[in-house]
Formats: sequence, structure tokens, C-alpha cells
Amino acid sequence: MEEPQHIIDKPRIASYAFAFDIDGVLVKGSETIPEAPEALRILNGDNKYNITVPYIFVTNGGGKTEKLRCEDLSDRLGVPVLPEQFIQGHTPMKDLAEKFNTVLVVGGVGEACRNVAHSYGFRDVVTPGDILKWNPHVSPYRTLSEDEYNNSKERDFSKVAIEAILVFADSREWASDQQIILELLMSKNGVMGTTSENHDEGPPIYFAHNDFVWSTNYKLNRIGMGALLVSISALYQEHTGRQLDKVIKFGKPNQETFAYASKVLTDWRQQSYGSFSDRHTTDESDSALTTTAATTPNSANNIVLEGEESEAEEIKEYLPSASTVYFVGDTPESDIRFANTFDKRWHSILVKTGVYQDGTEPTFKPKTICSNVLEAVKFAIEREHLKELEEMGSA
Repeated sequence: MEEPQHIIDKPRIASYAFAFDIDGVLVKGSETIPEAPEALRILNGDNKYNITVPYIFVTNGGGKTEKLRCEDLSDRLGVPVLPEQFIQGHTPMKDLAEKFNTVLVVGGVGEACRNVAHSYGFRDVVTPGDILKWNPHVSPYRTLSEDEYNNSKERDFSKVAIEAILVFADSREWASDQQIILELLMSKNGVMGTTSENHDEGPPIYFAHNDFVWSTNYKLNRIGMGALLVSISALYQEHTGRQLDKVIKFGKPNQETFAYASKVLTDWRQQSYGSFSDRHTTDESDSALTTTAATTPNSANNIVLEGEESEAEEIKEYLPSASTVYFVGDTPESDIRFANTFDKRWHSILVKTGVYQDGTEPTFKPKTICSNVLEAVKFAIEREHLKELEEMGSA
């Protein structure tokens, strides 16, 4: 009797996929988490099963263009990271560029967030620095540096209607940013120096995420954009006696970002299958891609090198959804909640290298807890390999 096959030795691409948070999973502040580069090399095919696993990055961080963030992450992890597989908290906001003309963009360093907004197609982008250059008394304890003053734009904000407030990244100047945001929320049609009678005519405010804390090199977590949201909401209610209801939240764990991430993952898997096919179509006998014995979209539906080129094109065109998406994060309140809420095919993995403190009870329960991202990757690959063997045995 023929022995069962325990390792498939043909190069192939997985039917499952990964999605990673970044801060606390792959990097921590200025440091790269030591296990991260090897974890991604394994997914890129450097493993005993000869399988390549598509993956994307979903981070609530931001403040730079996707291109710059990817260049930095590529250098730190030693693997290529492309904007097509990278989602920041504010990435889905690019869809707002057709909705609003003049927007205030808050957060980040210098002109970085203005540059991001312009790259998304926003036509008229205002920063808090522009407003303070117009009238420094808006925030009397804040003085622009020489660079900030020179980079800020000259205009009369008593004649400018700001249509939306976009908080792209963590504020570096809470006091002045809060002052400007609060004034606009209570303004008449987004014009500085005006007040709406019922405080309900100001522009909506969009937050790239609402993470209350995040992990740095410091031993305790630091407050983040979610804390700014809480603060703005409390200040608005104190001033007006009303709850702030013009808040739209992106990032994890919000549904808009999940839908956007699902689309990016679908597109990236399609692109991964195409580039994988191109790398391995060297001769006719072993020139293209076809599925293994299983034909349903499950873990055994990995793609191997075998068959005709026309079959490869058909697979690219009718590629099923990922059988499982392993989402690796460090924050139960955003990452794990995000993975658990919207699609049962997403498998949440909580790692101990970031916000989550080992030994505590997570607010939102992950399906798996691992020490670090490398352990998470190895766990998933072995789990999927066992599924594959079971399905091959029953085929």
C-alpha cells in the first residue's frame, strides 16, 4: 500500500492568507520585533512545505503616505512591502476626496499629513498651522516654529468654509488642535470665528481610528487618537450640553475598514497568484497553475505547479475567497474585536509583544494566543497543513 504523502514538494500558493497589525506585532516604536523578519520569510515560501502565503498589513497607524511607510517597513523587515498590500487607518479616507472640497487635516509631523491628503486627491487641504498663521490668538499658548510658519499657507479663514475635519494621525499639539477642532464643530458652516446658534452646523469629524492606547518602547502603554476623540467629545458636551454626533470612525475595529481590508486582500491575493504564475511558467510541462485534488474553497485548495496555461488564467479569473484569514494583532479591543466581528473565516491571533499584557484576561477573546508573530505564523501553517492532509486523505 502506498504511503500517504505528508509533504507536498511542488511550489504552490496557499488558499488561506494572513493580515497583520504592525505596531506591537512586527515593530515596537523604533525597534523591529526580532522574530518578525523570519515570520515573513516563511510566508514568502521559505518553509518545508514549499508554500507561499499571501498577506496584507492593516494598521491603525498613519501620518505618512503608504509609499513611505512601505519603504520603511521593507527596510526594517528585509522583505518587499508594497502599497497595494498596505492599509493605514486613514487609507479608506481617500474615498472622501470626491465628497469634500476644503478639509482640515490634523495630526502627524510637519506637512506629512497634508501631503498624504493631496496624494489621495483632496483638492484644498488646510492644516492647524495654516489657521495659526492666519491668527495666532486662536491658540494663544502655541507658537509656530520657523519651519512650520514658512510651510503654512497664507489665507483668510474668516472667509473659508471647512467642510470636514480629518484626523489622520496622532496629534502632536493637543491643546491647539483641540481648540481649533472644537471651534469648528460649533461653528456656522465650518468658518473660523463663527458660532452656530444650536452648535449643529459645523463640519463632520473623521478619525482614522479610535485606539485609546498603543505600545511604544516605554514599559507602559501610551494614550492615542482614541483618547483625543474622548477628549473632544467631552469638551463639546461641556460647551453645548449635547453629545457629539458628527463623528465617523475608521480603522480597526470599524466595519468600513474591514470592508476596505477585505477588498485589498482579494486584490492582493489575485496579484500574488499572477506574479507566482509568472515566476514559475518556464516550460510547457510544468508551466502553469492548477488546484490540488480538492475543488471547494477550503484549505486543500492550494495552487500547485501543473497543467496548462489556460487553466492558470481561469484560476486567476475565478479565484475563490480566502479559506481562512489569520489576523495577528496585539490589542484585544481593536485587533481581536476586528477579526472576530465581521467574518467567521477570519481567525484572530493575539500576540504578547505589544499592548496585551501576558496573564491578563483579554476584553475580546482571541481564537489563539501566541508569544510572538513567528509562533503565530508557524501555528497557522501547521494547522493548514493538517487540514490539507485530512482533505487529501478523504478525496
